[in-house]
Amino acid sequence: MIFFIRKHINQRTKKLTPPSGGWGVLACLALFAASAQPRIEQLKQAVRSAHSPAQKLNAIFDLCEDPEALPKDTLYRLALQAHQLAAASNDAGDIRKADYYLAFGYFRMNKLDSADVILRDQLPKATLSKNDQLGLLIRFLWARLNLRKQDNKVALAEYYKLLNYAEQQKDTLSHARALAGIGAVLNRTGDKSRALQAFLDGIRLVQATPYRNKVVYLYTNTAVLYGSIGNNDSSGYYARQAIAFSREAGNLVDLSNSLGMYAGYLTRGERFGEAEKAFQEALHASEQLGDPNEILTNMGALAEFYFQNKQFQKGIDISQQAIAMIKKYGVGNKLPYIYGMMGENYKAAGNYKRAAEVLDTLVNVNDSLYDKNSADALAEMQTRFDVQKKENTIIRQQLDLVKKDYLFYSAVLLLLLAVVTGWLVFSTYRRRQRQRAAQAVAVAEEGERKRIAADLHDNLGAYAASIASNVNRLSGEGMQDIPALQEVRNNSNAIVADLSDTIWALKREKLQLTAVSDRLKIFIHRVQPSYPGITIDVEEQIGTDHALSPSQGFHLFQIIREAVNNALKHSQAKHIVIGINGSAAGWDVLIIDDGIGMQPKKENTDGGNGLFNMQNRAGEAGWQIEWRANQAGGTTVSIRQLV
Repeated sequence: MIFFIRKHINQRTKKLTPPSGGWGVLACLALFAASAQPRIEQLKQAVRSAHSPAQKLNAIFDLCEDPEALPKDTLYRLALQAHQLAAASNDAGDIRKADYYLAFGYFRMNKLDSADVILRDQLPKATLSKNDQLGLLIRFLWARLNLRKQDNKVALAEYYKLLNYAEQQKDTLSHARALAGIGAVLNRTGDKSRALQAFLDGIRLVQATPYRNKVVYLYTNTAVLYGSIGNNDSSGYYARQAIAFSREAGNLVDLSNSLGMYAGYLTRGERFGEAEKAFQEALHASEQLGDPNEILTNMGALAEFYFQNKQFQKGIDISQQAIAMIKKYGVGNKLPYIYGMMGENYKAAGNYKRAAEVLDTLVNVNDSLYDKNSADALAEMQTRFDVQKKENTIIRQQLDLVKKDYLFYSAVLLLLLAVVTGWLVFSTYRRRQRQRAAQAVAVAEEGERKRIAADLHDNLGAYAASIASNVNRLSGEGMQDIPALQEVRNNSNAIVADLSDTIWALKREKLQLTAVSDRLKIFIHRVQPSYPGITIDVEEQIGTDHALSPSQGFHLFQIIREAVNNALKHSQAKHIVIGINGSAAGWDVLIIDDGIGMQPKKENTDGGNGLFNMQNRAGEAGWQIEWRANQAGGTTVSIRQLV
């Protein structure tokens, strides 16, 4: 960081009282410099010793966890490695994290357009929620990027969003970071009072927490702002705070910056001896960090300090060391500044010959850098042109292929659409034809059913009624004791009853379960007098009254009637219960007696087909029928609707 010492030295006439404890904060910085690096070195060693790409990627992520604590060149190099490893792993989470660190690397290297491209791609997925901490970091970096690009409106809006989220979540660290960003934007726009208030609010949040060493820039920004408004005591206080918390965090980047700022404060107070020590400590911290750019920046600041403080030989010596380092590491962008300070020191020392030589060298360096930059720019432009030309050719080729593909797929799609449309039309036509045929059959069946019911009523019913009437007339003439006549009477009554039941079923379009139950009660009333020693009860629990077709209703009635007749004739029961149950899930009928139970089948010549007929009727209607022996004796006949 370059500090404009010349401006501060020219204010020597302004006397300030040195703050107490001024240099005590720096007394143990040498020990700190030796102890700040072990963790970073361990993480670097973990990267070097990784046995697999996955291990190496995780080690890089661990090392980059605090991207501000690494030299910007190191961060950029590691981020590029992580980006390549994550792309090879094809893991979405790793790719997203690597993109974040690469964007941070571009940001630190001041390649703002490249950082902008990555962050714009990541922003839609960067949600403000507890489950997306990486999204929160991406949002903070996006705000910082816009601040550096001087898009203050976007930066301020983003920082206020982050502030609102942090307040809702009671996230102290994010709250302080958002306040630091808001203060930086306000300071940029000239609102120093509100900017200072934002910085101080952020400091109050973290001052008594472990988070203070993660937002050292809050203290350095506050120190700079106090210095800009002439409050040097407060500037020095917050600079010392920044130094202490940088040491606490083991962050050499923050330490180097804080020391440089503290040196500026000491210079403004004309405490030049202490200022020199602060500059030297800042240089030592950057050397421990191993970042050539930081080292050369601090060397240049120290050379300028020596020039302003009339220690010209020291300025020359540090400049020569810096030039040797530039040649070693190839950091050419620092040469003009260093040669300029060396020339100023030679000139001020009265060595005009050497100053002129350095000036000539500076001119050559500037020309060389200009030529290099121009050549690099031309080469970059040519490369971009060639790449763009190739990309345009590829795009045209891809467009031609896409057009052909579109034509082919459009033709296939139209053909498929025509086939599907034809199939739908044909299927609809067939379905309607089937519906019409089924409707016609149903109408015909309904008409035939009604006709049969009418014929039964008008023909067989009339004949059966006539037979019964004639039998009754003969009985009235004193012939009632003839067995044959009695049998004829019973048969005629049975015929009339069966016809009545059949006509009852056929005359209706549908039969409710309750209607079957009511018909069953009529049947019981008819047969009950013939079995005075047996009680017959009907128990209904019909929550849902199911509708049956006429044939189903007739089959159900006949099955129940046959089961009751069997119990009356063969079970020797004293009590018969008919349970009829209906619910939304379905219906069932139980005929329960307390008789002797079902006996093993015996050979007989009567051909009793009652059970067989019951099974056939149930199967035809789609029901399940079964006979079960009761534990207390007797039999249960169960008729159940199949689901």
